[in-house]
Amino acid sequence: MTLLTIRKLNLTIGDTPILNDVSFSIDAGETLGLVGESGSGKSMTALAIMQLMPRASQTSGSILFNGEELLDFDERKMCDLRGDDIGMVFQEPMTALNPVKSIGEQVSEGIRLHTGANRADAEMRAAKMLDRVGLPPSRFPLNRYPHELSGGQRQRVVIAIACALNPKLLIADEPTTALDVTLQAQILDLLNELVAENNMGLLLISHDLAVVTEMASKIVVLRHGEVKEAGETAKVLKEQNHPYTRQLAEASTHVPTRKTTPVTAKKAIEQGTKPLLSVKDLIREYPTPRRSLFQKGIPFRAVDQLSLDLYPGHSLGLVGESGCGKSTLARAILGLERPNGGHIIFNEIDFATASDAEIKRARRDIQVVFQDPYGSFNPRHKVARLVAEPLHLVDAMSEQEKRDRVAKVLVETGLATSDMDKYAHEFSGGQRQRIAIARALITEPKLIIADEPVSALDVSIRAQVLDLLVDLQDRLGLAYLFISHDLSVVRAITDDVLVMNQGKIVERGPTAEVFDNPGDEYTRKLVNAAPDLERAIMKRLETI
Repeated sequence: MTLLTIRKLNLTIGDTPILNDVSFSIDAGETLGLVGESGSGKSMTALAIMQLMPRASQTSGSILFNGEELLDFDERKMCDLRGDDIGMVFQEPMTALNPVKSIGEQVSEGIRLHTGANRADAEMRAAKMLDRVGLPPSRFPLNRYPHELSGGQRQRVVIAIACALNPKLLIADEPTTALDVTLQAQILDLLNELVAENNMGLLLISHDLAVVTEMASKIVVLRHGEVKEAGETAKVLKEQNHPYTRQLAEASTHVPTRKTTPVTAKKAIEQGTKPLLSVKDLIREYPTPRRSLFQKGIPFRAVDQLSLDLYPGHSLGLVGESGCGKSTLARAILGLERPNGGHIIFNEIDFATASDAEIKRARRDIQVVFQDPYGSFNPRHKVARLVAEPLHLVDAMSEQEKRDRVAKVLVETGLATSDMDKYAHEFSGGQRQRIAIARALITEPKLIIADEPVSALDVSIRAQVLDLLVDLQDRLGLAYLFISHDLSVVRAITDDVLVMNQGKIVERGPTAEVFDNPGDEYTRKLVNAAPDLERAIMKRLETI
């Protein structure tokens, strides 16, 4: 039975066309993948189905759900439909969740609203749903707030809210973007189970072609608001008849080309090169929350006697599941967290014994690129001020010298000097990440810590940013500590890799060797869980 049918959907905002004659259908029990670059109209298609468009928008065409025309529904009828018959998982969980309400309240709210259940019954159903998405109340009490959870855990709460009432249609807009590979596999398995058990239709919006190929039997390729290609997923991605489909497939498997010889740890040691960064037996502990029933009073060890060496011009990957301690390690190296034990030695300066002046000099040589550039920018400041922020670490500079330095790094990262006088909201996601990289380069550092720098970007922009990072490394001799849950990105850009589990390094070595022949069971688990486009296409072809 056809659950959703969209025919010749047109959407404009003001005088700007957003969607142009978009058509597709989803049957009950079917998964359809909607793919395309940022700005292609994927999310606006989802919002049109939910009737959550901006006020200045105008729509024409048809959106039939269960045989009823949604474009004719008033707000009251749509409110009855949303959350009950149609659920939606939004891309950014922190903005989708209410920061002043507990997770239990937020999952049970829709249950009480649509079913009339009392608080106790609604919370019981909420607890079961949270348990099903991997947040058992024994470890994640219902009175937890969103800020007390990791990004991946918050995404699971959003999925629990959307699926709490077993909707007939679930719209998932980048549901696994913030998740590590094993958690991503669990969530995708959960979505598959819900589709099978409840005969639910699933509209999966994603820039990850491998994920879409594994999940969806049909695919729609969207560009500039128009459907460029549609059909059976395996056939569309195998034949790649449209140039844009071919462009997306090539970008998703893109490997940047190094112009200089890669620096591996083995080669650096053989040549007698001293490490730029040396972490020795690092320990970072946190006190256990008083309300916890487990290990009360015993500190939680996020980083457990960890050691690593990073050499000049060296690109070192750090992979592991959410909560394994990757970001805690990065914060400790940046001086944002004080270790409980061990040593961090940068450029032969031991942070544990160094003077304030020595630490300040060292910090100008270590910069960071965060996962969410927009969240790390002050929206009230223009690009010139945002990029110039780290210059307080540099000896006195005149305003003109600062402006000249900003102009130089903007050009180096593929932006224009005229961008200095714009605000962050005026740029696309990929451009904002370039601004974040420019800010990291402003002090002319020796080491950049890149914490999930491309996870929120579509495949084409991701390929551009990876090319930029490699080009900067070749030209400036930068060293990278590259933190990511995307093993394909780590394979493409790093020389060596460290695999981290529960605060410890469980495997290390040249990236290709570790991923092709993992020696540790945990590494094998990560590699097997990582989506692979070619493997997914062949597997789907076998089922046809």
